[in-house]
Amino acid sequence: MTRLISVSLMLIVVLSGASVEAQVSANAETFTGLHRNEGVRGQPETVTVTDGKSFIRLTVQEYRAAGYWPLYEALPMIVVRRLPVRIPVPNDRKD
Repeated sequence: MTRLISVSLMLIVVLSGASVEAQVSANAETFTGLHRNEGVRGQPETVTVTDGKSFIRLTVQEYRAAGYWPLYEALPMIVVRRLPVRIPVPNDRKD
């Protein structure tokens, strides 16, 4: 039983390490810009880049400094607005 748990933990460490390595090694030759993300509640705008297999979010400054293609201004903007949820109350329960 102990061996099974230790093997499972080792597998988790190995698999998570590969994804971290892929994120660190993103470069402008293999990754391209997909879209811009609007900054919300004081957060900066970000850009999503992809190599066709994984997606990484970068700040606008990181995107421009690395020389990703296409230009930042040419990327489409994704705007997400979340509205508060209101639970309808039946008329007989209203005060």
